[in-house]
Amino acid sequence: MPELSIVLLAVAFLLCWTGFGLLALAQKRHFGLFYQSFRHPDQWIRAQAAIGIIAICLALPLCIKAQSAGFGSLLWVLMLTASAMTVALQLTWAPQNLKALAWLLKRLLHDSFSINDPG
Repeated sequence: MPELSIVLLAVAFLLCWTGFGLLALAQKRHFGLFYQSFRHPDQWIRAQAAIGIIAICLALPLCIKAQSAGFGSLLWVLMLTASAMTVALQLTWAPQNLKALAWLLKRLLHDSFSINDPG
């Protein structure tokens, strides 16, 4: 079953990347870059950060399922480092790569919190 473990690890990395991307987009500086407004509703930011943390935490059971508990947890820590570095480099050199994530989040949370984008 090595194919299943590879798929689980790929999904775990995607969850880590998404989580760190959401945490980055919850900061005022990046929020203004992606949403053309420095006004941000506190509820939206808290929900976005919570979703990001949940996504990062959900990657741990996937890593443990793909590998054993000892190596899976170590692999999760390494994935955290790699995905955080990936998001940091994307924000520095290619922020347009995170626009799809910002757009999706705006569509999901826009109706929930009735946000009016002033810009």
